[in-house]
Amino acid sequence: MSIYLSAALASNRKGRFLQSVAGATPLESDWLSSPPIGGLLLVQAEELTDYEACLNLYLWAMQAGCAALVINPQMAQLATLAELPITLEWSLAPASLSAHEPELTALLASETDQMITGFAGSADRLQHMAGDAVHTRYIRKHSNSGLFALTTLPLWSLNLLDHENVLVSWLNWFLDHAGLAAPIAEKKTALAEYSPDKYDLVVLLLLYAGSGKSLMALTENHAVKQMFDVHSLEITKRSEVLKQHGFINEAGLTETGKTALKTSQYWAYAPLLSEQLNTGALSE
Repeated sequence: MSIYLSAALASNRKGRFLQSVAGATPLESDWLSSPPIGGLLLVQAEELTDYEACLNLYLWAMQAGCAALVINPQMAQLATLAELPITLEWSLAPASLSAHEPELTALLASETDQMITGFAGSADRLQHMAGDAVHTRYIRKHSNSGLFALTTLPLWSLNLLDHENVLVSWLNWFLDHAGLAAPIAEKKTALAEYSPDKYDLVVLLLLYAGSGKSLMALTENHAVKQMFDVHSLEITKRSEVLKQHGFINEAGLTETGKTALKTSQYWAYAPLLSEQLNTGALSE
């Protein structure tokens, strides 16, 4: 698996340093529209101030074989983490790290002045802590899921110029703990075996009729509330499952999703709901 940089990160000095020292590969386009299949993706915290961007990165990172590492966080940029399906009540606090720590932490101790506080997630004692101060924290669903992590370490520090092996080894820890993705053939079998239930089909219907509107906005629409019990949909959970099984992606319904909807009883609602959403006032 490889180490990637978001296009935004790759365009500045931090990203160019990580390309040079860690051999990270820059993404050519926005990771929201074209994320890597797997590997470790480094993203700047300022890219996650939008909830949907934060959610999409989290959902991608929960897939086996995927890991997201958010760097250079500021306090104002952490608010969206608390809105994720797994609430991350992470915050920042002043910290003074000891240089008497293993490898990367020792090299960056003098330049790290913040630690991460909170109870959600985990931190490896040797890799992510200096004494009782946690400079890196991560979350994952289970032992074979991907992971989502945040660090206050300045990974672009010039102190690492002669220690690229230390930096790469530290980054590889996330890859080693991101689970093992199933072979492509096994994934195709899993997709074929999954059959959407009636609530899944409502989610597919909403996305189809909404013409690019987000699921969160659609569930707040008056017409949608009249037709469906949106409280029972568990929209975030179901959209994640549908994405994992290839029924939806960042752009909306896939061909698999459209076929499932068109062959269901809910297809009859599509023209009416589309008309109501296109002519009525859709809540944003």
